[in-house]
Amino acid sequence: MAYPAITTLPAAPSRLGDPSNFVSESLAFLSAQAVFVSQCNAASSYFNAAKFDPFNWGDLSAITGSPPVSITNFIDPAPVIASLNGLQLAGAIDGLLASMVAFVPDANTVGAWAGSLADPASPSVTDPARPTVSSVSATPLRNDGQLSFDTKAAAFYGSASAFSQSLQGFADYVATFSSGYEDWLSIGTTYTDSDDWGFIV
Repeated sequence: MAYPAITTLPAAPSRLGDPSNFVSESLAFLSAQAVFVSQCNAASSYFNAAKFDPFNWGDLSAITGSPPVSITNFIDPAPVIASLNGLQLAGAIDGLLASMVAFVPDANTVGAWAGSLADPASPSVTDPARPTVSSVSATPLRNDGQLSFDTKAAAFYGSASAFSQSLQGFADYVATFSSGYEDWLSIGTTYTDSDDWGFIV
């Protein structure tokens, strides 16, 4: 199964940069967030269930010609409303929404790359170093009451930011074992008398 891509988001509304279109763009963006949540969670489920074999020492060849595996545009953290004034809050929200738009192409690049290395035929292995890709909370809806909308918005934007970070963490994990380079210096060695081949009685 291929990586389930995330659909490009519409133009980010900007209360400060484009106030005349803010209302119409906000409604379109809010509507698109429901699909965004569903697709991010599909990507999360896909990678958390994907099979890799990081312990395949029989294949240490470096992967060449692979696309970038780094996210450049992470989703901004949710703004702390209590610590911002009106213009600061508007600017923080504008930046947050713009960061979501910029994140999607990065997520799809990283997701497609990591997905291309998944192998359904790999053995099931337990790797304590393997990170989890987090899920995204439900988006607020237009018909939510103000308190419900605010509560859901804080959870949604916070979890979206965490999702973007966890996706990069997962890509880093995949890149580490697929690079063809192993850190032999991290293997601890305990020396005992039985290891001393120069002293055989």
